[in-house]
Amino acid sequence: MIYLIIFGIYAVFIVWSTMISLKKVESMSDFTTGGHRMGLVIGIGTSVATWVSVASVMGVPGYLYSSGVSAVIGWVAGWFFGTALIPIVAYKIRRPATPVRTFPEYIQQRFEPFSQKSHLRTIVAVLMFVGYFIFTHLQVVGFGIVFSTITGMKYEIAIFAFLLFLIFTSMGGFWSVAATDTLNSALIVIGVVLGAISILGAAGGFDQVYGALKTTTAPTNIGGPALEQGVLLSPVGSFGLSALFAIFISNSLGAAVSPHWVTRMLAPKSVKVAIMQMMGSSIILIAIFIPLITIGLASKTLIPSLPEGRTADYIMPLVIMEYAPPLIGAMTLVALCAAAVSTANSMLLHCGTSIYYDIYQNLFPQKNLSEDKSRKQLRATVFVIGIIAVVSALKPPWFLAMGFTYVYGGFGATFFFVVFLGLYWKRMNRAGAYASILIGSISYVIAKVLGASNPFLVAIALSLIGLLIAVFSTKKPPLEAYEPYFEPEVSESTQYTLSNITGSYKEAK
Repeated sequence: MIYLIIFGIYAVFIVWSTMISLKKVESMSDFTTGGHRMGLVIGIGTSVATWVSVASVMGVPGYLYSSGVSAVIGWVAGWFFGTALIPIVAYKIRRPATPVRTFPEYIQQRFEPFSQKSHLRTIVAVLMFVGYFIFTHLQVVGFGIVFSTITGMKYEIAIFAFLLFLIFTSMGGFWSVAATDTLNSALIVIGVVLGAISILGAAGGFDQVYGALKTTTAPTNIGGPALEQGVLLSPVGSFGLSALFAIFISNSLGAAVSPHWVTRMLAPKSVKVAIMQMMGSSIILIAIFIPLITIGLASKTLIPSLPEGRTADYIMPLVIMEYAPPLIGAMTLVALCAAAVSTANSMLLHCGTSIYYDIYQNLFPQKNLSEDKSRKQLRATVFVIGIIAVVSALKPPWFLAMGFTYVYGGFGATFFFVVFLGLYWKRMNRAGAYASILIGSISYVIAKVLGASNPFLVAIALSLIGLLIAVFSTKKPPLEAYEPYFEPEVSESTQYTLSNITGSYKEAK
């Protein structure tokens, strides 16, 4: 009963904070990026909550349980390295006085500033939608696992409870998402810290956990193949060095240029806030991941093998319910739900924005459409996508963390050069962007299907070759394409060009 009471309090608070934040949404910029006026505290809150998804709070402990410390190198270290690169993006992407609203809009501004209907922007939006729909799907799966564990409800029914949170927190756009994210961040920190203390105590302390990991051969699932003794303490585990490096580089370079992080850097009120936002987030993330690593490894001592049919993603809710005191267990499991809600609402917003704003309105502009009507139509798009995402989760994947790795790898192969070279190399042009995006995305999928050991490296190498050939065989980009990111003040022609893309830029004085 205590689990449901704590969960009910959480639900009420989410509804209240969402209603308050709805009052701040007055324009399309407010809905997509918070009007570019987000402060440091709420910026850190939404960054942490978006960063900590079910792949973090359930997928990483699951891989630690089944594969040992190698998961720290592949996932945790990879994601933290990617986070360290994000301030480099923030320094440039937030430089214009009034930034773009979405990642695809940045692509149009930087590479096709004179196009009335940017096909490159449409391609990017389609790729974003696919990736973020998968992300949303995975969050629904994680919530369903936790909620079904708490209530005893069938997973297939439990996931529909998530729909209420998902739709409600996304209806207010960015401000609603950011407000609930800040609450979720606090819950996640408190929940995982208390959970780790309880689980480590139940396991007998660090020495006992180390001894168990060193000697155990218990299979991940009852009746499964026995583990090699000591493999859980091996730096490469059962992955092998090549596979683990592929996971690390996909998570790190892919995360750094993922569109949702680039968009997060558009929301702060200044470049300084954008950079400090990620630095502050990193400190809080350390306080979250040390407990998660502790829980994942200590769980092997308490539950040597999972029941047949249960994936390693179930270990977190199972060990918390069995070994943590009821109140602490309830707070920890609500923290898992908060992680799913906080990431899913952000990803769902990106899905809706990509479809409605960057594809539909880009290809079929409606000049007389009011911002109020646009927001209503965008909300309807988000609602429909949310329903589809929940229905798609009826058949969950095997491993949550690996699903994120695949998408991050695809994003990295597709967007790495258009982000970093677009922001730091004036010569980067439209032809190079097309080559990089198309070659990177297609070659990543082909390499993955063919079973390449490191599809990300294959794709990014081919993308770079195609990009350089395209850039140096075509003319330089116009001043209007790169000036906003390289000069403190832009020319009148650039200002006019930007206003045609977004309609939101202030007149040059």
